[in-house]
Amino acid sequence: MLRHKRCLCERAEVLDQLVLYRYGRYIDRTNMSSWQSMENALLVSTLFMTKTIPVVAAGSSLVFAISPLTTTRSIQRAKSTLQYPFAPFFFFFIQNVITLLYAYATWNHIIALTAALSSSLGAYYVFIYYTHCSQKTRPRQMLCVAAFGVLLLTVNALPRKPEDAQWIIGVPSLILSILTSSSPLMQIRDILERKDASCLPFGMSVMNLISGSVWSLYGCMLKDPWIIIPNIIALSMGIVQVSLIFLYPSKSSRKAGWESDGAIERAD
Repeated sequence: MLRHKRCLCERAEVLDQLVLYRYGRYIDRTNMSSWQSMENALLVSTLFMTKTIPVVAAGSSLVFAISPLTTTRSIQRAKSTLQYPFAPFFFFFIQNVITLLYAYATWNHIIALTAALSSSLGAYYVFIYYTHCSQKTRPRQMLCVAAFGVLLLTVNALPRKPEDAQWIIGVPSLILSILTSSSPLMQIRDILERKDASCLPFGMSVMNLISGSVWSLYGCMLKDPWIIIPNIIALSMGIVQVSLIFLYPSKSSRKAGWESDGAIERAD
């Protein structure tokens, strides 16, 4: 009887061990399969982002490049530069020319395509502004100095190794990117005094925000500080510019809003 009980107890212990072993393996397998599915999902999402973000970055740059068209059309209609400064158009053009050199040195086709189209449009914007400005001396001087600088940079950078050329072109490209994104804020004192942000180009300000955020992500993917730093600054400048536009709208739009409010009150 005692032997029979011992045998039963031993069999029960063996069964318990078998159950634990089998279910433990099953649990481990389910955990492994769940981890594998998570890894596969992460891999697919990473591949999707690596393919999507460059395309979105290029698209945002193209939209940013065409955003000043509304401003240049208003300049053409008025046959005057109105309240718009020359600096945003000038720095946009020169910065994209130098970015084109940077793309050639690094063999980045996405940057090369966007920089080529943007520099062509930038040349058009500079031409429209220069044609309709009354004082051409300062824009002419700025263009001559920029042409000499680009020529000097091209002669010194392109014959070198890609790593050296990346540094030589990257530093002025970084400086010009910062100047391009912050150039609309050169009149910030007048904006705050007059409480009128009509001198800020709306399209360029909004696209500073959008393009800066997308290109910052793309720069993080490439681990390229020459792309990350200027676009983070462009994102910050875009936030400031858009905030000023909404805080201090143009006087004409405010007047139109007051007139519409008065019309509604009279109708009531």
